[in-house]
Amino acid sequence: MTASTDVGSRRAGQKLADWYHGLHPGYRLPLRWGLIGTMTVIAFFDSIASLVQTTRSGGLGGFVWTVLVVGTLVAIGVSRWHRTELPIHDRQTDVIVGTMALVLALLINGVLLGRYALYFHLLRLDLVAMWLYALSASIVLFGLRPVMRFAWVWGMVLLLTFPLPYYLTVVALGGGKVAAGAATLLVSGVGTGIALGRTFRRGLIGSLVSWAFGGLILLVMALLFDDAPLLAFQLIPAVSTMCVVGGGFFLYARRGAPKRILDRKVEPLAARQVWAGVPVVVAVGIALAFVRLPPTVSVVPVIPLAPGALRQGQPVAVPPGWHLTSMRTYDWVHRIYGSGADLIRQQVTADDVNPDWDTLGRPRTVMIDSVTSERPFSFNVFPARVLYDVAGARLSAPRLVDLGSGVEGQLVSVVDDTLLVTWNALQITWGDSEIAQRVLLLAVDNHDPEAPFPEPSGGVVPTLGTLITILLRGNAADTDRAPAFKDAGMLTQLGREIVTAQRIPVGGAR
Repeated sequence: MTASTDVGSRRAGQKLADWYHGLHPGYRLPLRWGLIGTMTVIAFFDSIASLVQTTRSGGLGGFVWTVLVVGTLVAIGVSRWHRTELPIHDRQTDVIVGTMALVLALLINGVLLGRYALYFHLLRLDLVAMWLYALSASIVLFGLRPVMRFAWVWGMVLLLTFPLPYYLTVVALGGGKVAAGAATLLVSGVGTGIALGRTFRRGLIGSLVSWAFGGLILLVMALLFDDAPLLAFQLIPAVSTMCVVGGGFFLYARRGAPKRILDRKVEPLAARQVWAGVPVVVAVGIALAFVRLPPTVSVVPVIPLAPGALRQGQPVAVPPGWHLTSMRTYDWVHRIYGSGADLIRQQVTADDVNPDWDTLGRPRTVMIDSVTSERPFSFNVFPARVLYDVAGARLSAPRLVDLGSGVEGQLVSVVDDTLLVTWNALQITWGDSEIAQRVLLLAVDNHDPEAPFPEPSGGVVPTLGTLITILLRGNAADTDRAPAFKDAGMLTQLGREIVTAQRIPVGGAR
């Protein structure tokens, strides 16, 4: 019974393979791409849903959609290059290389995502794994030689989909929607040059024209449609210039000739071992579907604040029992957290001496650093530590602290070998989808008046250096596994008082 069933299955599979190989090459092509696309969606459904949520929340990560659209247009342009390839009948190398890359994609999603959990939205390694899975499946189902014909397209998509360079470019350009749109012009400029690059001169001219035309569209949007959503600035200039410039070059090259876009001959299938790699693609795709994305640590909670309770440029209300001794504003923070955002540092000192806080009878001093942004999702992308030069410090795992009124803080201990002090920090984040504020309370174990506190890094270059250092070192290399929460009681009490003083109940007074 089992033998006959086995024979029947092989015959059914052989019939399906014969039917597939008997199809016209123009039909087999979309079938293979359909399988790759379907399995990619299944394998990375959570990543796609997260990207949609990022876009809806106004995050900079929405630029990935621009990369996907431009990448598709570039692939169409490259496919029009007239090339002849020798037929390859042996697919063993393709299956071996593709399978190894599929396993690597599984390892990236299953191992590296957990290591960089705090910087998930900053690095989006799951998108790198998605790219690698699609590339590997293409090698298995099409072969190395056809995939290498689109090597520049695959390389462009990988380089431009990895979000860290894009974020750094936006920060360097000053932040804001115009800077985000200008950074995406890199996508269309590079894409146009590749699509039109049958010769170096043609590709260079196309890229330069693309930059100029895209810059003009971005300028018009900045002057006339400055209230357009962030995604519009990221998508419209880049995609429009790609379509217009690419279409113009196509019409110019085909002047006096038929204007047929899909006029390249589809070569017949040379080998019949395509089906051998399908089970591997499907199996790895299903395994990837079970890998869960790391939870976002710095989620912005929603608490009932009255309209106008949070405003950019407004310092945190100092609670009774503490007095303000100094205040300073760092306006360069808008490069990271969007237009109008700034960092306000308030130094507060306790009115009375608390022996539980200092055995020598000295009043304690705490730094209150607050950032208010109209782009709340940016708090998920850029954790608070990127504002400080703590590349050589060791941080503990966060400890959750209940501060009342539905607000939960995150308490961490830091051993800073640069300042030669240990300090505790309590992070409070509140707001809604329109505006949010992140408050950081800092206390050092040196209680002298001139005690050093960690300073904001002071601009773009130190911030970029901190991001790159974190990327190279990871979390495990700078984790304090024996934290000392010496000032947990003081920071928790001050945090609760700040929540009470800052929170304005709907329809009532403080």
